Amino acid sequence: MSENRGNVPKIRFPGFTDAWKQLEFGSVFDPIPNNTLSRADLNYDDGKIKNVHYGDILIKYGSVTDCGKDVIPFITGAEISDYQSQLLQNGDVLIADAAEDEAVGKTTEIAGITDIPVVSGLHTIACRPKVKMQPNYLGYFMNSPSYHRQLLPLMQGIKVLSISRTNLAKTTICYPTSAQEQSQIGEVFADVDHLITLHQRKLNNVKNLKAGLLQKMFPKNGENSPEVRFPGFNNAWEQRELGEVADVYDGTHQTPDYTANGVMFLSVENIKTLRSEKYISIEAFETEFNIRPEKGDVLMTRIGNIGTANVVKENAPIAYYVSLALLKMKNLNPYFLQTAIHAPAMQHEMWKRTLHIAFPKKINKNEIAKVPINFPCSEEQEKIGSFFQNIGNLITLHQRKLEHLLEQKKALLQQMFV
Repeated sequence: MSENRGNVPKIRFPGFTDAWKQLEFGSVFDPIPNNTLSRADLNYDDGKIKNVHYGDILIKYGSVTDCGKDVIPFITGAEISDYQSQLLQNGDVLIADAAEDEAVGKTTEIAGITDIPVVSGLHTIACRPKVKMQPNYLGYFMNSPSYHRQLLPLMQGIKVLSISRTNLAKTTICYPTSAQEQSQIGEVFADVDHLITLHQRKLNNVKNLKAGLLQKMFPKNGENSPEVRFPGFNNAWEQRELGEVADVYDGTHQTPDYTANGVMFLSVENIKTLRSEKYISIEAFETEFNIRPEKGDVLMTRIGNIGTANVVKENAPIAYYVSLALLKMKNLNPYFLQTAIHAPAMQHEMWKRTLHIAFPKKINKNEIAKVPINFPCSEEQEKIGSFFQNIGNLITLHQRKLEHLLEQKKALLQQMFV
């Protein structure tokens, strides 16, 4: 055991001043056997024993897995007597020992085991603390940057990275000697994760609401009226080819010579924000772009990602790549057009006209012009466009809140552990 009086985190709860202990991995944990069962040996319907798979640790589970609430598969046809030496207890930690990226080493702390026993499965390293820790502490510490930095030089492999029990033994576990401090650290991260879950749920709910309304507020294929409408509108919608109600252009086919400043250059990856850190010279813009995006035009992805649209909201000069199509409306509301493009009917029509054998897949400019579009009178267009614009703003708000919480958690993980 080694102890360093300077072994303290940057951020700490008031009243705690003692240096944290730093112990070798093997002094903190005893190994627990795991099995090597594949997904084919598991089911989600019924069984006598649950099995935690490494893929779930990497993707589904957080720093703490509540075995009473989280969805964990059963071992098909298993008898508890066959797994007695592998049975987990609350407070045990499971480490994913393989992944195709640096996520290898992700850890989850087991909690919530009651009536149904749980074991650790394929590509996991199961460990039981010899040193009693307060709930949640180890789960969050072992997913912190300070611990993960120890793992990075110990990982082996090229395409698939892995870490062994032998190499894990070379790491050290840091923890405060005060059970109260451990408990407070675990609680604060559990509270942050709870907030993250709530905001993720709100975001998903609004996205699902938008998806449902896109289906109901635009006519289905072969129909001329939607299922749901604003009061006062009952006339049939008109149908035209997109090229009849909007002029369709595409951007430069040449990879530009980027400059430190000048005219912002957009490509397919910039569609959500219409913001980019890439620029071309004013001279190149004047030479190559006779038709330019203007306020109220719509830009739409046409290569790789097909059919994501956004409205140009300002008249500042914008250059754009061939992966984007520029739509200049003749008699459509731009926010209505943006929403109509995202609705199932137009998405389906664009999918039919997409060259799926191309790499990356693409839809040609002339095919975009042939896509049929249904539209109502200008007043109803404006209401629909404004309505979905508000939903989009709500999604953006929830997304920003979620991203802020994730950044807060990341900062706390960096500063609340040694």
